[in-house]
Amino acid sequence: MTQERYLFLCGAEMDPTAVRRAHPAARFVARARVAGDAGGEVWGILLQTAEGGATTAESDGPEREVVTDDRRRERATAPAGWRPGGEPAAILAAARYWELPPSYGRGLAASAQAAEE
Repeated sequence: MTQERYLFLCGAEMDPTAVRRAHPAARFVARARVAGDAGGEVWGILLQTAEGGATTAESDGPEREVVTDDRRRERATAPAGWRPGGEPAAILAAARYWELPPSYGRGLAASAQAAEE
């Protein structure tokens, strides 16, 4: 019997094609956020997945408390190096796809623009 668990993805890891490829049986739960190292919030998505479906990198990641956009608190595994990573434009595209908060999207857009300059 497999046990369900939560997985928090952020940055380019939220790309919908990559999510479906890496976690074909996962179920989207909610948009969620964690406290960042510098005191800010990092937004991403919370997935429910079977325990046996994790890759090695994900199983090595830390477990963190996440707060969903409807204020539920859950413990979720964040892949190793959980901080938002990837090309700023790809992160922004994923954030828009998952409809992350507009204020967070504006900050990502500013980062993407700065990276282009």
